[in-house]
Amino acid sequence: MQDISLHLLDIIENSIRAQAKLIKIEILVQVMKNKLVITIEDDGVGMDAETMQKAQDPFYTTKEQREKKVGLGIPLFKQNAEMCGGGFWMKSKPGHGTKIIAEFRYDHVDRMPLGNLTDTILGAVIGHPEVDFVLKLHRHMVSGQQLDFEFDTRPVKRELEGIPLNYPEVYTLLQNEIKEGIIKTKMEEI
Repeated sequence: MQDISLHLLDIIENSIRAQAKLIKIEILVQVMKNKLVITIEDDGVGMDAETMQKAQDPFYTTKEQREKKVGLGIPLFKQNAEMCGGGFWMKSKPGHGTKIIAEFRYDHVDRMPLGNLTDTILGAVIGHPEVDFVLKLHRHMVSGQQLDFEFDTRPVKRELEGIPLNYPEVYTLLQNEIKEGIIKTKMEEI
């Protein structure tokens, strides 16, 4: 995978297969602490300790349609975080969802870029209207300034009163809102 947004997309799809109805994604950049932290949390079916361990194994997958049992999404995300001076943690419990945290050293030469976060989030929102998404962006600048943005589909859906999210005007509105949040928090620089 060439950027972090592709890792996010893979984990979002895992969450959806795990019957999640709410997926929260948080991206935190702390320039002074030299950290980029990505957190993905869902309310899906969760995993027991053995399955959670297997999920980090590149030769294990729950995708039954594959001929070869290889699941590289989570193992590659973990490897990329650890190779960039960071860490990777998973927490899950059957019936209580899963939480993944990947931390990268912000200035590491091999840290992949954030990628096209707008298309990743918008594609997930439009492609899975039955799921709610929360995106939180936080950037702590060298100057001490803190830049924040939050996007939550739940109030959007209430306001739309049944108008589909993929309706052209709604799609454009959502796209612009996410883009503006990324610009506001200067995430496009990452």
